[in-house]
Amino acid sequence: MQVRAENKILHLVDGDLRCLFDLDSGQLLSVASDNMEWKTGGLFINVGIDEKYTLGRLGYHSLDPLHTWEMPPIDPLQTPGTNWSFTGYNDRLNELHMQFEAEELEITVIYHVNGDTLEIGTTVKNLRSDRRMINGLAFMLSEEEQVGEVEFEFPGNVPHNQFRVSELKPYEPVVTGLVNPIIKTKSDKGHLNILYINEEEKWSCGVFKDENGTANYVNIACLESYIDQGETLYCGKLYLQPVGESNPFQPIRELYKKKGWNPPTDGHTEGVLYSCHPHGTMDSGFPDKKTIREYADEMAGLKEMGIDHVWILPIFEHLDRGVYHPTDQKIIDERYGTDEDVAYYSQKLHELDMTLMFDYVPHGPEIDDPLGIDYREWASVWRDGTPKIEWNCLSFDMANTDYRQYTTEMVEYHVERFDIDGARIDCAMGGLSNWNPQKGNRPSSSSLRGGVYISKAIREGILNRNKKPIVTPENFNPVPVYAPYTDMFYDMPLYRVLFEMEEANLAPDEYAQRLTRWLDHQMMTTPENYLKLRFLGNHDSVTWVWQKARPTVIYGVEKAKALWVLMTTIDGIPMIYQGDEDASIYKHEDGPVLREFFTELFGARRKYLGNEYDVNYLYTGTPIMAFVRTKGDEKRLVVVNLSPNEEKCEVDYKVLETLFGQEQQGSQIVLDSYGYAVLKI
Repeated sequence: MQVRAENKILHLVDGDLRCLFDLDSGQLLSVASDNMEWKTGGLFINVGIDEKYTLGRLGYHSLDPLHTWEMPPIDPLQTPGTNWSFTGYNDRLNELHMQFEAEELEITVIYHVNGDTLEIGTTVKNLRSDRRMINGLAFMLSEEEQVGEVEFEFPGNVPHNQFRVSELKPYEPVVTGLVNPIIKTKSDKGHLNILYINEEEKWSCGVFKDENGTANYVNIACLESYIDQGETLYCGKLYLQPVGESNPFQPIRELYKKKGWNPPTDGHTEGVLYSCHPHGTMDSGFPDKKTIREYADEMAGLKEMGIDHVWILPIFEHLDRGVYHPTDQKIIDERYGTDEDVAYYSQKLHELDMTLMFDYVPHGPEIDDPLGIDYREWASVWRDGTPKIEWNCLSFDMANTDYRQYTTEMVEYHVERFDIDGARIDCAMGGLSNWNPQKGNRPSSSSLRGGVYISKAIREGILNRNKKPIVTPENFNPVPVYAPYTDMFYDMPLYRVLFEMEEANLAPDEYAQRLTRWLDHQMMTTPENYLKLRFLGNHDSVTWVWQKARPTVIYGVEKAKALWVLMTTIDGIPMIYQGDEDASIYKHEDGPVLREFFTELFGARRKYLGNEYDVNYLYTGTPIMAFVRTKGDEKRLVVVNLSPNEEKCEVDYKVLETLFGQEQQGSQIVLDSYGYAVLKI
């Protein structure tokens, strides 16, 4: 790294990346590669301190009222903000430190070049003699005043649209629905990737334009902590990648790989998953009352339908308040049978070459449960020391080492006693901030870091007993730091995209175009070989969140079948929820029976496709979605019509054989209403 000052401009050069800074203000002026130069309008670190933001520019909102799944609002102010004071710079250890002061805080912005990426971190130091409280920290980056058009999107996230800055209303931000690591922009200068990744706490992300039409990119970390005199806190990191006209996605994957955010290779990577419970479905009120030994008799039918993995909703001891409020997860509730019954069920699955996944609920017990009384020290607390409650339960601090050890040992016991293979982990995005954290943690460590840690603890419990794991944390935020401990990403973002597109009432060709682009960009901006759990609905979505209905009700039977074909033939692990194959299971006697459909579909997947096949999405310009799956010399073309009408499209391939679905020949695809096919090409 070379740093030199010239005419009040500071030059930082490292390899092919070049950055310019204003020595009067300390501001980053531009970042350039051999592919493009991107000029900035400033980078500001806005700290929520003493119940206001140091620099103004954003409306302050306390993080106290936020639930686990909520992010801080992005509330840009139209009034000018205050400026910070630039106090100097130094370069050391391949880093450039630009130092500022604001509201008696020393803010150090740290620049480091990592190949084709400019990494920007920050530290905050308390210069006052008293303890203070930080409640939120924002990275605010703006474009230089623009002449041309700027487009942006949030790959793998929602909202799923592509946006133009010129079409935004001033100071009305577009904010992501989930924690978001990537803003991909395109202008007449080329592609620029703006990433923010915080390994400690969740964050909100959004884009707005000001009165000059300039784009502003904001990430607000849910940083919560006291900061004593002379104490320094570190928060998150911004990544800038000036890509130009090159492939904008490759640098993202390369960055993830360098950081070690790679999916595991020692777990299950193939198959079809079924989510269920011995007492029936959540949307029918769990009416069946079978023991798990009795339920074991139905597993042969699931295997015949093509199911490989069975996720059992919680069967742990609980009161009448529900299965997701267990009193003690070490104990099997007698309503579902004995320990021996569970062991028998597991044995039956394994005889059928199927796996068993438990559903762990690490958010904590209710306050008066024995576990809540005996281990109250594991609960997150408010600043006054009173315990935090969410879902009527204590919010256990998932970053607490003792709680994680307890959880790992519990999973080890379940492997030994019941021979389980894996887990779905409820609420694995972490918990509420703990204002009495263990030494080495800060209050908000119990957030995202806690979610990562509890996912790691549960997966290690499987591995420690020499089992090949299959673990899917209910972390629906596409944050790469979870990847090393996640065999399947819980793909709620795709569910949200489908929800948004149904709400928008799009024409079928636009529907297919947007869905193709979104899936394509999701694939290319997640760690390589990171499997996704693909579903049209789960126990939550059919009962109380989002669409609150079965897929066949939302889409109609034929469109739902077409979308299930899509879920089963793209990369990932397809999942259906108990009853999707037969509506009588959830007590709708007049509903569809789709066992034969799923049997044929899952059979075709097993015979002709799999996750060892690469995916290449095609843009047909019609309501037909199309993609090619390739393994060596084998090529499969999958086509799915998302229109109620017959549709046609041309492909640059010769169809050799129809393997599944509607018969095709030649290079013109013709599909009936919601038709589909898997073709050898």
